Formats: sequence, structure tokens, C-alpha cells
Amino acid sequence: MRRFLGLGVVLAVACASHHEEARLDDSGLSRLSEDQMQPVDQARLDLGHAQDAVSRARANESDARARVEVAKSEREVAEAQLKRAAAQRDLLKKQYANQDSMAQANQDIAAAQDAIRASDLKLQYLNQSVALATAERAAAEAHVQTQQAIVEQTKYRAMQAGGAPQIASINPGELDARVAQARSREAQVQRAVAERRTQAVATYDRWQQADARSRALGEPQDVPPPPPVAAPTQPQ
Repeated sequence: MRRFLGLGVVLAVACASHHEEARLDDSGLSRLSEDQMQPVDQARLDLGHAQDAVSRARANESDARARVEVAKSEREVAEAQLKRAAAQRDLLKKQYANQDSMAQANQDIAAAQDAIRASDLKLQYLNQSVALATAERAAAEAHVQTQQAIVEQTKYRAMQAGGAPQIASINPGELDARVAQARSREAQVQRAVAERRTQAVATYDRWQQADARSRALGEPQDVPPPPPVAAPTQPQ
């Protein structure tokens, strides 16, 4: 719990420090040659990729939340099936049904109970998937901040090589420190992502085992969502 709260602290610090950053005067880039601009163009391209990754992460987070709502409905269906199976068994008892009928009724109840246990684990897994998706979105946003710092650092170095006077008021040490701090914050968020992924994988395995038992006794259910996978390594 404390470690996960740390993710919020990291992001709060990141946001607080990010808005105070000074930016270079881009007019100094106009005097650079195409070759001198190449590192800047690449850094800006990497930043664009990082921003695209944030959009994808937000979409994944939304999808994860939607899957939770579907699973809640499935849990309600499983509970209703258990109630029907229990009512059927009670009716058979009142009718003094034969041993085979009672055995089948008991099996139906056991199958419904297994389905509920599987549904509960599925919901637990999907809720953890939401937490994982949220952490991955935070990591993508942290990577954007890293890339923004790298763009400023790269612009400074390019303008320095080109003799642009606009760099006179900028402390290069601060730019380097900004990149290092952004990378450090990003690494902290990535560690939180790894912890949440480990939890989700463990719950996924438990759910799959319970789901297999449920399927062996009951009717086939819907196709399960995929297990959590490691996010692609962000370019630095």
C-alpha cells in the first residue's frame, strides 16, 4: 500500500517541478545547419512518440475500466445461477426426487459456486489490471517529461555548437540536472508498474485455475481477457 502511494508522490513532485522549468529561445535554432539540427529533430521525434504512447496508455486504461463493468455483470449472472440451482434442489427435495436427480442438483450448485469463485478472481484481476493501466499511463506521462527535458538539453547543445547567442542566459548544468531528475522519476514510476504487473500476473494465474475448474463442471463462458504483458521499453 505504502509503495503504491509512492507513485502519487512521485507524480506530484514531477508536476510541481515541471512547470517551473525555463525554456530555451528557439530562435537560436534558425542559424543552425541541417546537420546541426539533426539531433534536435530526432529528440522532437522521440518526444512525439512518447506523447503518442500516452494516448495509447489512456485508451488502454479506459478499456480496462470497461472490462471491469462487464465482469461485474457476469458476476451477477453467476450469482443468479447459483440461486436457481439452490431453488431447484430445494424443489427436488420436496418432491422426494431420486438419488440421481439430487446428485445432479448438487453438482449444479457446486458448478455455480465454482463459477462465482472464478468470477470473483476475474474481478480482482481486472481491478488490478485497471491499477496497472493507470500506472502505465503515469509511466508514459513521466517519459514525456523526460523527453521534454532531453529536447531542451539537445537544443542547447546544438545551439552551443552553432554559436547561437540565445544560450547565454541558460545554465547547462541545470539542463543536465533536469534530464537526470526526470529519468530518476520515470524509473520510480516504472518500478511501481513492475510491482502492479507482478500482482496482476499472480491473480491471473489463480483466476485461470479457478476458471478451468468452473468450465469442467459448468457451461462454457466468454473468452477471457489476455494476461498482463510487459509494456514496450521506452526509448531514452
